[in-house]
Amino acid sequence: ARWAGAPCLVRSRATLAREAHGPSGAPGASGGMGSALSAGQKQTAGVELRDGWRLEVSYYVGAGLGFMPWPGTFALGSFLDARCDELRLRELSALELGSGACTVSGLVAGHLCRSAALTDRPEVIQELGTTVREAGLSDKVDVKVLDWTDLDFTMSCFRASEIDLILLTDVVYFDMLWKPLLHTLLLLSTPETVVLWANCDKYPSFVPDMAAFLELLEEFFDIKVEENMAQVGFGSPNEVLGGRVLVRRLTLKDAEQAYNEVDRAMTRDCRR
Repeated sequence: ARWAGAPCLVRSRATLAREAHGPSGAPGASGGMGSALSAGQKQTAGVELRDGWRLEVSYYVGAGLGFMPWPGTFALGSFLDARCDELRLRELSALELGSGACTVSGLVAGHLCRSAALTDRPEVIQELGTTVREAGLSDKVDVKVLDWTDLDFTMSCFRASEIDLILLTDVVYFDMLWKPLLHTLLLLSTPETVVLWANCDKYPSFVPDMAAFLELLEEFFDIKVEENMAQVGFGSPNEVLGGRVLVRRLTLKDAEQAYNEVDRAMTRDCRR
């Protein structure tokens, strides 16, 4: 896969400190993402698109959060495939936030969109790059570091004007990351940006507080449910019987409001 350019590989001191030490007890630091390898057996999961292209992702049973294919990524991948013409994906440049190493939706976007960038924290990037190469998408897909908690770094490496489509799947997990994710979305969105977000209503051992996260989003985004799907049947090892995945479309309400919120967030970070 193509990697971020040299300027984007120079992370801020704050990011380096977080990677070295991690916030106290915070999942979502390096330890919270888990690891790619475990004592479990290697498995594969895959989908076939309408044009006959088949993709597969590999994972280890019992691997960490960032190294497992969750139902939301299958659901969003299916949605993109079904709505390819309606969304005019072949004309769009896509960015996926929090891709994880086993992103189905990111690979589908890479196959169908004009271009795509898949992003995550540094500890996930190597495995994500391997996934992209094995899918044969190295020429179309960038793999880049993007840490939601480092807006300075994100601002130096990404431009909202160059992003047509933002993808997110199963990002509502750790509540301490909700505001960093919101601020990242606000930084990278314009009123013309299409944001597609697929999230499970429950996981095997956890029920996300969707109402609380939606309340954060609703101040800044118009939100529309595009599809409501059953988790079971996509092929994810983490599907829950009776669980649902909702695909939502987010549209920025007010660019000035978003700018002001990001500015406040960055000012607070500078005062620490």
